[in-house]
Amino acid sequence: MAEVLNLYLPDHLRQDHEAGKVNILSQLLAALPDWQPVFHPEAEGLTQPHGGFGLTYMQEPRRLATLCLRRTYWYPFWRMERTNERWNFEVAHKTPNYRRIPPRARAFHQRLATRILDGREFRREGFVFVPLQGRLSDHRSFQSMSPIAMLETLLERQPLPLKANLHPAEVYTEADHAALARLAAHPRFELVSTPSGDLLAACDFVACQNSSLAFQAMILGKGAMLFAGIDFHHPAGSVLRDGLDLALERGALPPEQMTEYLWWFLKQEAIDAQAEDAPARIRSLLSARGWP
Repeated sequence: MAEVLNLYLPDHLRQDHEAGKVNILSQLLAALPDWQPVFHPEAEGLTQPHGGFGLTYMQEPRRLATLCLRRTYWYPFWRMERTNERWNFEVAHKTPNYRRIPPRARAFHQRLATRILDGREFRREGFVFVPLQGRLSDHRSFQSMSPIAMLETLLERQPLPLKANLHPAEVYTEADHAALARLAAHPRFELVSTPSGDLLAACDFVACQNSSLAFQAMILGKGAMLFAGIDFHHPAGSVLRDGLDLALERGALPPEQMTEYLWWFLKQEAIDAQAEDAPARIRSLLSARGWP
């Protein structure tokens, strides 16, 4: 009897698969040819009401046999994890292994950097870019301190001006705006509406909780300082891992062995949905997660 695979996935993944495009869903189904896929509304991923094996999209698994599908920052790279929390992904707890890094990794790194710059000029204009996320006054469990405390710490502990911007998808409270207004009185703090790509190209380094813009900064050869847990923390300065002093020191410097890290993190530790061996990689991963 075929195993049932409950899929709580966005419509676009199914539509692309049905249109004959090679994507993560088509590679998953190729990896499990004898299974019976059953598609459910993506919203049901919140509760996962159906028994058996399942895959959600960016929803916390509620059943032992359910995994979370999440993009690894760029297409075509993906992860299938036991949690939706990036800081608790398996890769976050691994030590990078650079023994099998091929020469073509350099070209791969350069393509990503070119993609991030998108025609902008790389420069260093003497400021720290602080991309703000949400809940600015809250200190959440995966953070070393609240985002507001992070800004205060950066102003106190390092000499460069800060340029911060708000996340376009977040909703900010009156308390958040009041806290930012208080910080605006500091001569080295500026809340700007400049696009993140422009700030990324011009800053000296990035400091944030766990924004993917820190990852992009490191790909460009700029430092990154993280105040919260995340899966790409290894080349960055991390307050949770290193303590504040070392994280400040390391975060202001260009990352080491970023070419090797990118190949390990994306090509070896994630699933490349465009790779010929993607079905085999998926089968191996699911077997390691306890699937038959």
